[in-house]
Amino acid sequence: MLHKCMFSGSGGQGSALMAKMVCLGAIKEGLKVVMTQTYGIEQRGGDSTAFVIVSDEPIGSPIVENDADIAVALSQSIYGNCFEGVVPGGTLFTNTSIVEEPGDAEGFEQVLLPVSDTAVELGTVRCANMVMLGAVLGKTGLLKLETVEEVVRESFGAKKPKLVDLNIEALRTGFAAVK
Repeated sequence: MLHKCMFSGSGGQGSALMAKMVCLGAIKEGLKVVMTQTYGIEQRGGDSTAFVIVSDEPIGSPIVENDADIAVALSQSIYGNCFEGVVPGGTLFTNTSIVEEPGDAEGFEQVLLPVSDTAVELGTVRCANMVMLGAVLGKTGLLKLETVEEVVRESFGAKKPKLVDLNIEALRTGFAAVK
């Protein structure tokens, strides 16, 4: 098993946090994982992409270069890069709350979800990344939902206990949306 993932959005949307949750979950499931990031100079608003490779065998190179089998586009500004970066047979998860005119996917699947709108319904747009991550887990089987819920509890529990239930609800909502 080998998955090359690209989690992209504008700074502040939580694409790097999604990638971190996947990395920690992969470690919990005994898988090999590497992560790299690119981001603009702005703290908020600049494009940000986190690349993650998850495998059950040693990983020879940490590079994901237009060969992601799982890609996430949370914002309009990074959507084109994600669209071009998916391999045939891969899946692109697109936030239709923000990406207004998604392209026609040829050779790969595109999952269109209004995750920002869904997050607002849950209480805050800041959990849109977790809604999307739940959808990724539900559609691809990349990791077990329960594993990532455990990672959320461990990551937010001590410092931000109020965010645990919200983020787990967001994960479950995204997971259910693709089932």
